[in-house]
Amino acid sequence: MTQSSNTPAKQGNGPGHGGPARGYSWPPFEKGNTVSLRHGMYAKRFQPLDEEEIAETADLLREILPTYASAFEPALQLLAARLWRLRRAYEFVAATPESELPRNFGEKLNSLELLINRTLAALGLTPVSAAELGVNLTRLAGVGEHGPNFDWNSLAKPERRELERLLAKGRRDNGDGG
Repeated sequence: MTQSSNTPAKQGNGPGHGGPARGYSWPPFEKGNTVSLRHGMYAKRFQPLDEEEIAETADLLREILPTYASAFEPALQLLAARLWRLRRAYEFVAATPESELPRNFGEKLNSLELLINRTLAALGLTPVSAAELGVNLTRLAGVGEHGPNFDWNSLAKPERRELERLLAKGRRDNGDGG
C-alpha cells in the first residue's frame, strides 16, 4: 500500500491501530457549512433561509393571537423558532429508518412538543387558555346574531383601545375600509 504524495499521512499508533493511514483527505469545511447537520433539532444558529421561515411563522402567529402586546414578542419569536425545529424534526423522522434515529431523539421530540404546547397556552392559543383569557367560546357561540346589549362605557380605557384595534383589523381584513 502506498501513500498519496499530495498529503502526508499519519502512521498507525501501536497495536490494533492498523499500520499506515490511507493517505487521502478532504478539503476543510468552509465556515458556516451545514454538512454535519442531519436535522435542525440541535442547531444553535439558523441559516438565512431558516430565519425567513421563522419570521413568516411569527407573522402568522401574530395574526391568530386573540390579543397582542409587544411584551408577547419574545414568547412569539421563541414559539416560531420551536415550530421550525419541530417541523424539521418531523421531516427527519419521516425520512430516517427508526433504527438510524439518534439515541433519545424521541424523548427530545416529546420535550419540544411539550414546550410548544406550553407556549401556545401562554399566548392564549389553546381552547383552555383562550377561555382563561376571558374568551368563553360557548357563550359567544350561543349569543346569536345581535348579541346582548353592549355598554361601551363599561370597558376600561385599555379595553376600549384593544377593541378599537381589533375592530379596525377586522375591517381591514374584510376590505371594509377602516
